[in-house]
Amino acid sequence: MPVTLDKHGAVAVMTLDRPEALNALTPAMRREMEQLVTAVRDDAEVRALVITGAGRAFCAGGDIHSFAGTGALAMRDRLRQQHRVTLGLYQLEKPVVAAVNGAAFGVGFNIALLADIVLAADTASFCQSYSRVGMVPDGGGLYLLARVVGTQRAKEMVLLADVLDAQAAQRLGIVRAVHAPDALMPAAMALATQLAAGPTRAFGLDKVLLARGLSMTLEEFLELEAAAEAVVMQTEDHAAAVAAFRDKTPPQFQGR
Repeated sequence: MPVTLDKHGAVAVMTLDRPEALNALTPAMRREMEQLVTAVRDDAEVRALVITGAGRAFCAGGDIHSFAGTGALAMRDRLRQQHRVTLGLYQLEKPVVAAVNGAAFGVGFNIALLADIVLAADTASFCQSYSRVGMVPDGGGLYLLARVVGTQRAKEMVLLADVLDAQAAQRLGIVRAVHAPDALMPAAMALATQLAAGPTRAFGLDKVLLARGLSMTLEEFLELEAAAEAVVMQTEDHAAAVAAFRDKTPPQFQGR
């Protein structure tokens, strides 16, 4: 299968596995990604997700060869498929780590932006390459990119289609840390394992608040914050953390 999902304890690893085409996305791959993200969402044993690519690329974008002869309605359906993947990752109430091992171009860049934390190999590169083929970014790219680097810098990156190396992406705040290629997945797994051992329900509500707060007034946000806090204080993890604080021992979160 060109997209695989492997479980390592509480961490799932989704790999774009079409290395001969630099993991360029086909319609079938988008369908598989949607199914696998849903499986991660519904699996209580999985408490963190790592996304990476096989071979020398993370994802080179959409498979341009599969666009040939696609009519307007069929293209709309294809984009709606990508939108379901985008929303599935954006709304996933579990930590997501992107391990960008090589080129992340076009929608590949935008998949990385959907992660909560991005790690990159020092051989990785990033490009909003759409203008090179006369297209606009898909997969929520403009929405996501502007919120990470700011509107003005996002316009530069989209209009000029500049290629950023891993270090430049780190300076812009896209990437948290840069690693040697053979150290990337161990670092991503260590980080995901750390996150999987945390308070999963609280992490999920953190993500909801951050996402919804972008379109709310402060008054509206504070109401949502109060509701989220009231819910999370009823979780087993909160009770365990309070007991651990009282006993001066490290908390042991179970994701409940």
